[in-house]
Amino acid sequence: MYEALMRRRTGEQNQDAAHRASLRRVESTFEGFSEDYLAYEEDQRTEVQRIDIVNVIRRDTGAPSWYSGAKTEMGEWPEYRERIKKGLPDAAIDAIHGSTERILSQCANPMSPGDRRKGLVIGYVQSGKTANFTGLIAKAVDSGYRIIIVLAGMYTNLRIQTQLRLQKDLGTETAKDGAGISWIPLTRPDADIGKGLSSAYLGHNASTAVIITKKHETRLKNVADYLDSIEPSLLKKRGVMIIDDESDQATPNTLGEKDGISTVNQRIRDLWKAVPTGTYVAYTATPFANIFIDPSAKDDLYPDDFITALPEPTGYMGSELFFDVAQNADDDPDEAIHQLAREVPKDDAEIFRPPLKKIDDFAPEVTPSLEDAIRWFLIATAVRELRAGERQHSSMLLHTSQYIAVHSLTKDVVMDFLRRLNFDGEDEKPAFRALFDVEKDRASLLRGSGRMPGWEEIWDKTKTVLERVVVKIDNGKSDDRLVYKAEDPQTVIAIGGGTLSRGLTLEGLVVSYFLRSSNTYDTLLQMGRWFGFRPGYADIVRVWMGPGLLDDYAHLARVERQLRDEVKVMERERRTPQEFAVKVRSHPGRLEITSRGKMSAAMLVHAGLGGTRRQTIYLDRSRPTLQKSREAASALVRRALEHGGQPMAAPSGSTKESPTLVIPGLREPDLSEFLRGYWVSATDRWLQPDVFSDWVKRHAPEATWNLVLVSGGGNAEHEYSDGISVSTSRRAPVDSDHWKPSKLGVDLPEESDVVNIRALMSGDDHLIDLRTLAANDMISNECREIIDRFDSGDEGEPVRRTYAEARAMRSVIRPDEGAVLLYAIDGDSQPDPKSKTRTAMNADGAVIGFGIVFPHVVAEDRHEYWAVELPERNDEEGVFDPAGYDGEADTSNQDLP
Repeated sequence: MYEALMRRRTGEQNQDAAHRASLRRVESTFEGFSEDYLAYEEDQRTEVQRIDIVNVIRRDTGAPSWYSGAKTEMGEWPEYRERIKKGLPDAAIDAIHGSTERILSQCANPMSPGDRRKGLVIGYVQSGKTANFTGLIAKAVDSGYRIIIVLAGMYTNLRIQTQLRLQKDLGTETAKDGAGISWIPLTRPDADIGKGLSSAYLGHNASTAVIITKKHETRLKNVADYLDSIEPSLLKKRGVMIIDDESDQATPNTLGEKDGISTVNQRIRDLWKAVPTGTYVAYTATPFANIFIDPSAKDDLYPDDFITALPEPTGYMGSELFFDVAQNADDDPDEAIHQLAREVPKDDAEIFRPPLKKIDDFAPEVTPSLEDAIRWFLIATAVRELRAGERQHSSMLLHTSQYIAVHSLTKDVVMDFLRRLNFDGEDEKPAFRALFDVEKDRASLLRGSGRMPGWEEIWDKTKTVLERVVVKIDNGKSDDRLVYKAEDPQTVIAIGGGTLSRGLTLEGLVVSYFLRSSNTYDTLLQMGRWFGFRPGYADIVRVWMGPGLLDDYAHLARVERQLRDEVKVMERERRTPQEFAVKVRSHPGRLEITSRGKMSAAMLVHAGLGGTRRQTIYLDRSRPTLQKSREAASALVRRALEHGGQPMAAPSGSTKESPTLVIPGLREPDLSEFLRGYWVSATDRWLQPDVFSDWVKRHAPEATWNLVLVSGGGNAEHEYSDGISVSTSRRAPVDSDHWKPSKLGVDLPEESDVVNIRALMSGDDHLIDLRTLAANDMISNECREIIDRFDSGDEGEPVRRTYAEARAMRSVIRPDEGAVLLYAIDGDSQPDPKSKTRTAMNADGAVIGFGIVFPHVVAEDRHEYWAVELPERNDEEGVFDPAGYDGEADTSNQDLP
């Protein structure tokens, strides 16, 4: 079943004997580990994982793509693919292939000395992330990476588990004949990374070092010292890939609020600093602490270059299935949500809450809700066995407290209850039958092809299950911990605390009775061991939760979904983690997102489209689209004039003959009609006519819009309508070496000629209409004073304001008014001679650019969100080149809901 698990005696004729000898060696150091690993492998064999299409937020540096795809015949990836065929269906393997292709394409080119990237991969709790990063490692090695470092959590058992998994799936302990790479393992199951390791073998290009270490101060220092010991010119040519598993644990700086750096965080920073060429990839299901790392601290581990959100795998039972997240009366009342989770009554929960200073006086008892949970565990185990035709591992989680003394007392009363059930025998049948009748069809939509046997058949099987059920404690001091032997399926009620909260897999988990609370998102999610794959028995899985926890997990389900939506928005906008701060919705007064020490770089922000600005940075300069865009713009100007709006010149110190003009009075139908004739890239869904119209009708039906015809610094004139002209603006697009239309990832018009100008709006363009209204006495004196203070501050000197401040001011002065800005971009716009990334516009006449400021909406989104503050960046970092613009261009393309 698991032959060649530790082939450290490669070359011996009897590989079985070599394997058994190796396993005995591990067993002598870590008692019970062989059984743990057998159970772990069995879990992988039944796991159904589908990670098909990922959403990647990437750094658009303009560098050409270096990755040409995975090897198909000979290499580490083809071999890995063959190995996992025994345990995973083809669809799951193809899904791993697809996701790792896109992840690796965003990593550093190992053949380009000095290329360094940092990224984040977001998975799901208990979803099998190891299979994904193992596939990534295989492809990375095939592509030229020669030093692989896996940071395998904080605990020895998890490090060993990962070591054995990679030995088995990648064959890192197996010598190879002929061409290909040669694995050089620097760690073993019984030995973490040591000191003074030789690096002489790296002189051979095929030699590939692999290190699996835990996140411990000394071990991390040893890894960094090893890299430092390699001759610099050689190390620069040996691409390093660091996989940080459970990257939200220990990796983020926990002392940021005290202006300090926590030990493990500093050691991983040192390790990354020692990498001249390579990639740091963080893997986690709870990324809150990672996305709150200070992005301005360049030596820290913020994912500057890409974020990947793996979609929910097929067959995975996640938070949206267990908990109510839609809160929509229109939802089908027969949905599976609500049918899997139960709330423990407050009185029952109180019985398991020991007095803080008198634990010795604690006397738990099996409450009615716990009785139901245990009975259902026995019934559900019986149903599973009848469906499968054989015994399988079956577990119940009983997690009520973090106190070890409570675990022992709870075990005693649970065992007493099981003995009572055995003693009463047939007298218990009515109570079991009543519970079965209530529960059997609650989640029938998840049953699939599985049958629900008749009651008498179930009852007979339940009695045999009851005879063999055992109760075990798994905590830091238990001497009879969980061991799942493949040849001896366990039926176990597991009682515990911290060790059951992260990393440990409860085989065949059917029922969870969970009262333990936490005040942080990440801890609560990691304690959700009921998440995962339940093939063939999803309909009989149940969770009993303490008071308030159902609401907490429902909130977390919404947070997870919205966070992944944020990643999708960023990917759609082709923006990077350095340009787009992923927001996390808060739960004021109830939960913290993560520990306070990890949130020192985060700030409170708000979400919603209301009050935000957007702009077209992708412009089609093809003749048909240019003509349509000009016609749409002219028609919009005529509609504004027809509504009775009078053009007003914007105040300006410029002496140019054609000033910027403001015409008030547009309404939603005018703008929707304009958008139907004006091409906007499909990557900006909010500026698609139907989406835009729907938002306005729902959130701002009475809003009016001021039309701003921006007059730029160009030498040409553009006439929108009779007597309505402006000077053109200069916007030089990014050249074809640094951007191509194919990067949009959407279908384009047949004869399109799309360019990317990076940014359209300049400086305070979004406030032009308000300043013009003030100059023409069309707002109150009080509002004019607000604008004056905004511009000059309390001391009367010019003040540089943030966009957030401008947005707040607009919400006070004109909350019900939006602004629409049209730019006539000179078709002959030229880049600054010093520019290295820009080219001439080369369009036949003016190209129309479109910007918009949405009216303020009070009730659109009342929730609070947290995000990091992003540093301003320049073109060398791949954002925009001021030389391509007239005036001060805004580095943020638009604000996102």
